[in-house]
Amino acid sequence: MALIAAGRGAVPLARRNLFEDRRRAVLSLLGIGAGLLMVLLMTGLLVGMTKQETAYIDASPADLFVSQRGVRTLQMSTTELPADSVARIASVPGVKWAEPLRHTTTIVGSGEGRLISYLFGFDEAGGRGGPGELSAGRLPGPGEVVLDSAGARQLKVGVGDTIPVFGTPLRVSGLVSGLTGLGNTTMFVTGAQFAQMIGPGTNFVLVGSDGSVPSDVLSDRIATAVPEATVQTRQQFSFEQARTIEDLYTDVVRTMIAAGFLIALALVALTLSTVTSSKLREYGIVKSLGATTGKLTGVVVRQAVWAIVAAMGVATALALLLAFGVSKAMPGMLLVIEPGSVLVTAVGAVIVGVPAAMVPLRRVLRVDPASAFRGAV
Repeated sequence: MALIAAGRGAVPLARRNLFEDRRRAVLSLLGIGAGLLMVLLMTGLLVGMTKQETAYIDASPADLFVSQRGVRTLQMSTTELPADSVARIASVPGVKWAEPLRHTTTIVGSGEGRLISYLFGFDEAGGRGGPGELSAGRLPGPGEVVLDSAGARQLKVGVGDTIPVFGTPLRVSGLVSGLTGLGNTTMFVTGAQFAQMIGPGTNFVLVGSDGSVPSDVLSDRIATAVPEATVQTRQQFSFEQARTIEDLYTDVVRTMIAAGFLIALALVALTLSTVTSSKLREYGIVKSLGATTGKLTGVVVRQAVWAIVAAMGVATALALLLAFGVSKAMPGMLLVIEPGSVLVTAVGAVIVGVPAAMVPLRRVLRVDPASAFRGAV
């Protein structure tokens, strides 16, 4: 009997005890893993949604973003800067380059194939506010537009096709990747094309530093030169955007995550309690052979930790596989499985699972060891 080998070390005993009955072990790991997988997927969905909404900012070469005073996000904001803002900012000591950026939100497509789209009008001379590296085609010229490839697939268009934007038919000149989220996509046109469709103006100014002064010093200088503006670093701008998106979805998604976490912990507690209960007679025999309370407790704790670690490994592998599959099947949905999320989920499972596994053991610790041989445990 595996448990009688207690004197040879608690770790092998705990592992053998857990995996002695392979069918029971598999069912136990599946029960625990299913709950943990649910938590990882819901957490990954929230992280993915946030990353999608900050992807343009995070990939930007700009060190600083300048917007109208009080405007701290890219989406869900209206910003308009004075016409001479770019020139004033470019003259600030420490500024290497400054480029205007136009931005608005529109509906693109027709019928059932309609998406909310963020439309960027970038300075074609510098191109730093444009789509970056293209996955197909070329940058837009007059009468042209670049779409995100996932959005293009949903709209059933490709390079060379025409799509109406603000009532103007634009030819798709190229595709970019990674800028489509749940229910929204991204488009790029030249600043001149944007002005032709919507009118002149400057919504944001992208700023590159020459590295001669720290970012906070350069921000203060720009704020002095353009007092009508809010100046943020790329990291600050991305953080504010992420916080806005989280605020929109936090109540729903975090409630789902909390509910899923509670269900997962309940599954962990129930499964580990059952695993311990199934071995109570054997634990009683080990106690009667001289095993101390501390040794028995250590065996159960290690058994619970082994179960959680194994289930966490299975859940993480499945979550990563599903994340990859979802990205291929549904390009607008991104699941991001981060190490931090895995660690927090595992720690929560240990905190709840270990005490739950200990509850049935109290029956063994309270009774006369000899009763184990009589089957009275």
